[in-house]
Amino acid sequence: MSSKNFPELFSWLLLAIILLLCIGPAQAGTVSITYRGSGGYYVGDSVILDGMNTVGNTTVITITGPGLPAAGVPPYNLTGDAGTGNTAVTDPSGTWSYDWDSSRALGASSLNPGRYTFTVYDNSNSQINSSVSVFLKQPEFYASISPNPAVLNDYVQVTGKVESAADTIGIDVIDASGNKVHTFSSPVSNGGYFQYGFHVDMPPGVYTVYISSPSLSNSLTSTLTVVESNANLTAVAPVISTQVTSPPASTGTPVAPQATATIPPGSGTLVISSVPAGASVYLDSANVGISPVTLNGVAPGTHLVEIKSPGYLTVSMDVVVTSDKPVEVSPQLVRAPFGLGLSPLAALGGCLGAAALFIVSRKK
Repeated sequence: MSSKNFPELFSWLLLAIILLLCIGPAQAGTVSITYRGSGGYYVGDSVILDGMNTVGNTTVITITGPGLPAAGVPPYNLTGDAGTGNTAVTDPSGTWSYDWDSSRALGASSLNPGRYTFTVYDNSNSQINSSVSVFLKQPEFYASISPNPAVLNDYVQVTGKVESAADTIGIDVIDASGNKVHTFSSPVSNGGYFQYGFHVDMPPGVYTVYISSPSLSNSLTSTLTVVESNANLTAVAPVISTQVTSPPASTGTPVAPQATATIPPGSGTLVISSVPAGASVYLDSANVGISPVTLNGVAPGTHLVEIKSPGYLTVSMDVVVTSDKPVEVSPQLVRAPFGLGLSPLAALGGCLGAAALFIVSRKK
């Protein structure tokens, strides 16, 4: 081959490299999302989402809607930083699934009726994403009880909302024998909201809480569990003592609220660590300390555990606590995406532009 052909061969080789770079981003994979059901849910319902992710093995989920940042926030932390999300593990087949219990999200009380959009992307490339929308509406009559379980002298709050006109709400606390141990009355605001608090003075047991109003055709029935207390033992406050409704202004490393209370019989232990350590740990949306942390006196059942650290994606998981042995949780934190990567279409446009310039230069 003549040496004068080398420049031309090099030029065509350069064009081939440009075209390969063009094709590469376009074939990075896809991410999809869908919901199960009709797409219409009540605030407090669980929304099950699933889909495919052929880009990587970590799917990030964000939510936006009325009153939420347009960039999205983690579904289980509606007060979180804009542009951050929760994660769902993608299995080897490329499928992922996520169960969002809207009643257990931090900031759930701010959820208003309207259309909410979930967006998913792979942690390695936020530009490859997909979205789906669902509609949330408030039921005619709903209420919540917190904390639950409670111990003697806890201050329990019953909060809720009614859509129909109602001036007052009646609250009856009934023991296992069917006897009314307390009857309360709560006013209803012009916006339909009500809130009533009382101190627990009942012996341990399971109580039925009956919430009604003469203005409403339906009523609500819930349960309140009261457990024994023992001042000689210490437990984490959000588990069995008064729930902290708003943390104090931060001046440095968060400190877990503590209270002197009982570790109820049959309760479990939850051991939470993270890699790296030093992350803020939340149990059922309440801050309980810095990882690693051991929580005693946790009521058996399913609890929401969240682990948060600056610069990392929030980890959210449902953990089943049992009384027979400690449950250990130790997730690997995933760094949050930094910056905006070049989208496949932008990369393709740039490559085709470079190829066009190459052809024009060849004709000169």
